[in-house]
Amino acid sequence: MVAGLTVHWHTDLAEIDAMQWDALTEGVEGGGPFLRLAFLRAMVDSGSACPDSGWHPLLLTVQDGQGRILAGSPLFVKEHSYGEYVFDWAWASAYEQHGLPYYPKALVAVPFTPVPGTRLLARDAPARQALVRALLRWCKGEPVSSLHLLFAAAHDPEQPIEAFLDPDITTQFWFTRSSGRLEVGRQVQWEWEMYGISIPVAGGR
Repeated sequence: MVAGLTVHWHTDLAEIDAMQWDALTEGVEGGGPFLRLAFLRAMVDSGSACPDSGWHPLLLTVQDGQGRILAGSPLFVKEHSYGEYVFDWAWASAYEQHGLPYYPKALVAVPFTPVPGTRLLARDAPARQALVRALLRWCKGEPVSSLHLLFAAAHDPEQPIEAFLDPDITTQFWFTRSSGRLEVGRQVQWEWEMYGISIPVAGGR
């Protein structure tokens, strides 16, 4: 965690200051109205995306020492795959065939809204880094099968992939292309072609 910043998890969206949250959505891709707190609260309060319907809201915010929201993300824990406009039934079936639970899963998305936009809201790079690392560390420690980032802006996956390469977070990596075999003392380039992201990776002990 970046010094001076704290992560807060919100099952009750009324805890979040709407003006501060909405300020994060200004000027970003797909920022309004769907990422605004009022829309997210409407999804939950109407019963459309609430625990009774298999959506467990757990929005996270990163705040400084004065309680100012510097970053945030619409996180839900899901008991099913409805309302996403992304069809991962084959993944659920594969998990079941191997005796593994696919649900619950973690979902960063706007419920019932297949509109592309930023999902990792932040004022600056350090706050975004703190947000991403908190999200990944939470997933590692919770009984969720996977983390899904839906209809994200093109730049959104870059920082999660960089954080994912941190051995404190995970030791298993997936990519689409490598410039060579990763060995001790050698640097290779890993690529995620669908995102247009390429990252140098150095082999260590």
